[in-house]
Amino acid sequence: MRKLLLCGFLAFTTGLSLAQVSPRGGSTLAAPRSATPPTPKQEQQPSSGRSPAEHTAPYPPPFIWPTPPYRPERVNVDSPMRSQGTFRAPHEGASSRPSVEAAEPYRPGRPQGAAVAIQWLSFPEVLERSQVEKRKILITVYTDWCGWCKQLETTTLTNAEVAKYLNDKYYSVRFNAESSEEITFNHKTYGPKRSGSRNYHELAIELLNGRLSFPTLVFLDESHNLIQAIPGYKEPEQLLVILNYFGSDSYKTTPWDAYERNFNSKQRH
Repeated sequence: MRKLLLCGFLAFTTGLSLAQVSPRGGSTLAAPRSATPPTPKQEQQPSSGRSPAEHTAPYPPPFIWPTPPYRPERVNVDSPMRSQGTFRAPHEGASSRPSVEAAEPYRPGRPQGAAVAIQWLSFPEVLERSQVEKRKILITVYTDWCGWCKQLETTTLTNAEVAKYLNDKYYSVRFNAESSEEITFNHKTYGPKRSGSRNYHELAIELLNGRLSFPTLVFLDESHNLIQAIPGYKEPEQLLVILNYFGSDSYKTTPWDAYERNFNSKQRH
């Protein structure tokens, strides 16, 4: 009897527990819906009109405007070699090109004419020939250790048109700035002089106005007065314009910018 009462009591309590857990109107306990965690809000990136790949791609280097290949400057220090007349430094302004027969400039890839070599002269030979025929003088100042000097001689100064124009209009001199030879020029004798750890020639120091830079192209007029010392390597087409500019005396009347622009425009046509 006691066992029956105990079993009935247990059954009653179990049924009461299930009735409290189960929802009304359903016999199956529904599983709770899993909540999806909210997506974290991403920081808004500023719009630049570029795709994400472009943001990570490296940017190109900044563009640098090219500098003109030749910009003459006036020599501000007086020297015995300087012309006594008024030197007009090239300046801004337009002017018509004077009538001068100019050689066609060198263009890369264009077939060259027959090989023409520059007729190099020594300083004594220049002085001797100047007594018979006055011409302007081009002095190429170089050193043996200068790489750009070798580049100038093996490319620009071997160009047929450059050589022909120099042979027709100029006396050309190759001058080693470290030469130990004594040179007499314009009634004055020059020799080597110690400058720092090297010996430089006094004539090179005077021609370059103390600014030793190699290579440098030195232009003298028919009376051996300094017109301009132009440092740096020049391509054949650049040098041809400069040679025409000084060789035709246009530097006395025409601004450099106008002459260069008109010269190049005429050659293109």
